[in-house]
Amino acid sequence: MTTDKQKKEAIETCLREGFVPYRSEHRGKGSAVLEATRRLKLNKNTLTDWVRAQDSLANRGEKNFLPNWSLYVAPGEKKLPSRLEVHDSAYWRTRFNAAEKELAHIEKLLEEVGGIRSLDIPTPEWLLKASTSNRARSVMSMLFTDLHMGEVVDPDEILGLNAFNPHIAEQRAKKFFQAACEIGPRWASDTKLEGLLLNLGGDLVSGDIHEELRITNALTSHEQVRMVVKILVAGIKLLLKVYRRIHVTSVPGNHARTTFKPTAKLYAKLSYDTLIAQMVADAFAGDPRVTFQITVATDAVIPVLGRTAFLTHGDKMGTGGGQGFAGPMLPIVRGTKKVEAQQARAGRRPDIIMHGHYHHSGNPGNVFSNGAFPGYSEYGNGLRAALEPPQQWLFLIHETWGVRERCEIKLETPAAFPRLASAMPKEMAA
Repeated sequence: MTTDKQKKEAIETCLREGFVPYRSEHRGKGSAVLEATRRLKLNKNTLTDWVRAQDSLANRGEKNFLPNWSLYVAPGEKKLPSRLEVHDSAYWRTRFNAAEKELAHIEKLLEEVGGIRSLDIPTPEWLLKASTSNRARSVMSMLFTDLHMGEVVDPDEILGLNAFNPHIAEQRAKKFFQAACEIGPRWASDTKLEGLLLNLGGDLVSGDIHEELRITNALTSHEQVRMVVKILVAGIKLLLKVYRRIHVTSVPGNHARTTFKPTAKLYAKLSYDTLIAQMVADAFAGDPRVTFQITVATDAVIPVLGRTAFLTHGDKMGTGGGQGFAGPMLPIVRGTKKVEAQQARAGRRPDIIMHGHYHHSGNPGNVFSNGAFPGYSEYGNGLRAALEPPQQWLFLIHETWGVRERCEIKLETPAAFPRLASAMPKEMAA
């Protein structure tokens, strides 16, 4: 004679195998009750009547052998863990690892769709790894923006205050690289200097986005690209004589766009700045000392010695030009605060923000706002803007202290100080 326990176990076995519960809307493999009846070799309605009786006992709160209908899992549904699995750490560890993997994949897809990332950009090990030396580590950083190769500043149009052309651009870039080679090791003499971070912040070419540039540029856009590549390749080779490793990051600027109007999509991919970085990367393809982070977004996030550096050109910070006597500094501060807020919401608040675009050198807080290679120009003269010399930022990132040394590298030797109009009294000069 078949016991109640055997009937219950037979039905539950069928449920686990995919046979559907009693009075279920699912079809599956068929009824678990009828399959158990067949296996136990019972009369046709024996288990059906038995199930009804057990159901009545359960409703009255009396002892019963009603099968656990939840053991059935419909096709496509996930099975809930058993009591043993709930207390099994290995089970939850497996679930956690699977969820982590799925979350990482979804995050990557979201960033690709949002334009934050489309390619995996490996960060060099030397920017991340922990120190094994008693000496603190450091990384030198060059902010290289607004070269405007091809642009011409006619001194006659601004009363001789400045001049700029491709030859002058090349000489100023060379001076910047030489300054990094000379000053950097001196700053880092008490540290373990890991390498140099070369930040290409956009507007490396003058481009032809304005009619006046197409008329006055000394070089076509393609000639500008070739000359910038030559300058950067020569500069990196010079840096390698002093720094054992170099990491180059690149973001696009507005002057380098190849479209008539700025675009929201494909902004970096349609930029001469990106093309330049890729051509320089090709020149060092076989050299493991030089690595590249060429973004297809308008910004770049760079991990360095436990900190986060953020590089952008500056034209997409959400603010306009200068304001009155304060010049562009107020828009710079507002724009970088917007960058901080946006990145904080994404869970990556930057420790250092670097940008160019405004042709105005400044260092408010953790921000490095870069000057420009052309220096004072007809555009600035038309605004009666302050006369700022051509200059670029060079700074040392220390493992413990963050940005420790910093300097605005003047790309032209300052003119001799004019003689005073008045003379010192003879008795005071003795």
